[in-house]
Amino acid sequence: MNHRDELPLAKVSEVDEAKRQWLQGMRHPVDTVTEPEPAEILAEFIRQHSVAGQLVARAVFLSPPYSVAEEELSVLLESIKQNGDYADIACMTGSQDDYYYSTQAMSENYAAMSLQVVEQDICRAIAHAVRFECQTYPRPYKVAMLMQAPYYFQEAQIEAAIAAMDVAPEYADIRQVESSTAVLYLFSERFMTYGKAYGLCEWFEVEQFQNPLKFQGDVMDRVDSCSHCIRG
Repeated sequence: MNHRDELPLAKVSEVDEAKRQWLQGMRHPVDTVTEPEPAEILAEFIRQHSVAGQLVARAVFLSPPYSVAEEELSVLLESIKQNGDYADIACMTGSQDDYYYSTQAMSENYAAMSLQVVEQDICRAIAHAVRFECQTYPRPYKVAMLMQAPYYFQEAQIEAAIAAMDVAPEYADIRQVESSTAVLYLFSERFMTYGKAYGLCEWFEVEQFQNPLKFQGDVMDRVDSCSHCIRG
């Protein structure tokens, strides 16, 4: 039997506390978890909501359960604005509040549409969608799209809004056009003629199914040359 076998078991477990601490001090220190900075928490909160397709109103941070003090919130938002790590955090000002979103998950156009929905400015929301569609793609805007995300407007709301826009000077460029199958579209005369809008909505609703191989550019060229394609 060797000397290790002879050592009493009780003695093995009786390690001096001072030595225990000394031995632990010789080990490599374990990385401590760093608490996130308030600005980081704020930015991550905004990013998560953007992924879910939601804007974050400034008032949210001032209200329970967050209840951030006004002065503190202003400092935090300014630090986010100045820090390159949060370059994706953007702000959009509405008529009721400032709204924040992350450009990593939400486009500026989608944010603008969401803002109008949040503030319940249906006429402005419709005008923005129509003008953007006509200028960017360009194509008329199908009214049925207003019942889908991010709007979810009811049919009665849409009808009332369009009726109000028909007599409002600020929306004088927004016009209605229907396909031969009575599908309603809207377009902006700032960016598109009536004839082009009609030709495109006819293509979307009828002609592309009759002539699936027909190139859309041919339709656009044809309707642009029509002498009767003017304001109706």
